Amino acid sequence: MKIKKAASYATLQPYYQVDFSAAFCLFEIRVNDVLVFTLNLEGQTSTSIPINSGILQSGKQQITIKVLPIAGQKVLHPNAQFSYNIKIFDAANNLNFKEQLPGEYAVEKVDPAKKKSFLTHTATFNAEVPYTVMAYQTATDLGSVGGLKDKLLGAYQQLADLIVKGDSEQIKKLIANRESLAAVTMYLSKEESDDRLTRMLSNLKSGYKLEPIPVNAILKISGNGKLATLVRPDGQPALIFKNEKDNEELALEFTFYIPAGKTDLEII
Repeated sequence: MKIKKAASYATLQPYYQVDFSAAFCLFEIRVNDVLVFTLNLEGQTSTSIPINSGILQSGKQQITIKVLPIAGQKVLHPNAQFSYNIKIFDAANNLNFKEQLPGEYAVEKVDPAKKKSFLTHTATFNAEVPYTVMAYQTATDLGSVGGLKDKLLGAYQQLADLIVKGDSEQIKKLIANRESLAAVTMYLSKEESDDRLTRMLSNLKSGYKLEPIPVNAILKISGNGKLATLVRPDGQPALIFKNEKDNEELALEFTFYIPAGKTDLEII
């Protein structure tokens, strides 16, 4: 992975967020076809989520919202809805609000008579970031990889086994590219990056047990065919650890790719 930082990186840290309201749907938010957030919503919510992980360089960006039926349903709920705008915060200054980009967007309203299984909305916006990342853009097109889901299940199980063992050194090696990408796009210091892994392993050592990866996990391709992940039918990540005693769960999201010139899946 190649990373180029601008000279102003220390003081220029624009942090882009999607500020949205949604109801009665399972939805996906993709930025430049990178799946940045998904949620199964049997009620309604309004919140914001960061999207810098999908922004690899300055310039025009594409955002796509896909609204799907609530998990277990085949057609959209008549009251399914999703509306949003894009806001910029300053990560170099305590995430202070800077501005809202022009545009208030919404997925079209559901027409119950049409019994649709999904609705989408796509828009573009300009982003200025102090970095350029060459991460997965030249990776293998996963559409040409036979038995991809089985290979992905194997990669997930390998990772899950290491997490259960608490093999922090091997885990660090496997997620090095992912952590480098997160550090750049989310403006994390080395201490903050190290703390991410430390906290994850610390949590898992306190009574959390792996929930079996479901055989009906859904393969999601993103990143213009270069990225793959597994999600549960309700949109949750494939890797979930539960603490029965405290009735808590920890869902871990991982995305895989095959770097150019290689044949094995790696975490990005």
